[in-house]
Amino acid sequence: MSLERPDTVDDGAVERTPDELEALLGDLVVDRDDHLNAPGFVIRPDTVQETLSILKEQAGYDHLSVVTAQEYENRYESIYHLKKFDDPTQEVNVVVPADKDDPVSESAEPVFRTADWHEREAYDLIGIEYDDHPDLRRILLPETWQGHPLSMDYDKDRPQIATLPEHANPLQEHHKNAESDTMFLNIGPHHPATHGVLHLKTTLDGEQVVDVEPDIGYLHRSEEQMAQNGTYRHQIMPYPDRWDYISAGLLNEWAYARAAEDLADIEVPEYAQVIRTMGAEMCRIAAHMLALATFALDINGDFTATFMYAINDRERVQNLLEDLTGQRLMFNYFRLGGVVWDLPEPRDEFFSNTRDFLDQLPGSIEEYHNLITSNELFQMRTVDTGVLPPEVAKNYGATGPVARGSGVDYDLRRDDPYGYYDELDWDVITEEG
Repeated sequence: MSLERPDTVDDGAVERTPDELEALLGDLVVDRDDHLNAPGFVIRPDTVQETLSILKEQAGYDHLSVVTAQEYENRYESIYHLKKFDDPTQEVNVVVPADKDDPVSESAEPVFRTADWHEREAYDLIGIEYDDHPDLRRILLPETWQGHPLSMDYDKDRPQIATLPEHANPLQEHHKNAESDTMFLNIGPHHPATHGVLHLKTTLDGEQVVDVEPDIGYLHRSEEQMAQNGTYRHQIMPYPDRWDYISAGLLNEWAYARAAEDLADIEVPEYAQVIRTMGAEMCRIAAHMLALATFALDINGDFTATFMYAINDRERVQNLLEDLTGQRLMFNYFRLGGVVWDLPEPRDEFFSNTRDFLDQLPGSIEEYHNLITSNELFQMRTVDTGVLPPEVAKNYGATGPVARGSGVDYDLRRDDPYGYYDELDWDVITEEG
């Protein structure tokens, strides 16, 4: 993927009505398909780039948050979900039907780089082909896979044969060159730094990574299909924990719960929102501790200090989450409308343990700062490495810490609040470069 700087976009500060957006798109709109969260405009499959360019450059919709795809009895359909980084509550959906017998649609990748992987997933699992896509091949399944698992005619009982193709060095014709330090290196999927999640086909020139091709999907279990065959109330909730089985389970449970609650008009009591928010922030702390620990381990081999200290802090959070939910990883604690049970008894002890952990946390953060940022190896391998300029980060659909690390002042907890976040006061931290 290249990191070219995209064209400047309109800031989109002024919110346009659905009718104004339809007038802006003109003859490109062939029908309206308004959704609960946003106006939806149906367009022809050969006008995707033109439509998205207008919405991005003239209306300020600079965030392609996700591409979803579906097969129906009479058509295929791709939906491009657009937001604004300046105001994510402003949303619009672009609906692109494709012919049932020949499901081909124009690729959005030239307009939004993040469409690259989204469209590859739609092609892989459903079977829609995206014309002019720069790299349209399977992203989760092996290239030899027969059929598309989320398509209506998929035969799940059909035997599959997955071959192991030869891996060629993309930079050299020969495996060894006396005048070069270039080396082709397979990292993962069975490696301590990837633990089965992905396989990186990496070309090194000394310590510099000059080419890398990520091969993801090793943990994919088609949970979309499992959710389609389950009941909303009880059978889907255990799955979100497994989408990120390390620390972010409650955050993923919440994403599903909010969607189902919106569909069913379920009101969540304020008390349950407080508990959800507290549990979610504990998960964020646990996830950040693991990220910090393993990053220091991978970058400068710091196992004895940073890794062990951060994992110790993470264990303290996991103890609190275990007290709250009864589980250390697969929490299954949220329910539609609230949570499965109240705070653990004795409550005073739970509150005391939580406060003790939070009170010592600023001191721990300062200690990590001193251990990491002055380390010479850490600096050599990170400073000015992998810098995403703000507009490039937006073009790739970056959110969370990645976007904020590029100076993009974006946080859904503040900008499109849910749970109890709109009652809290905190700073959104950003950093240039």
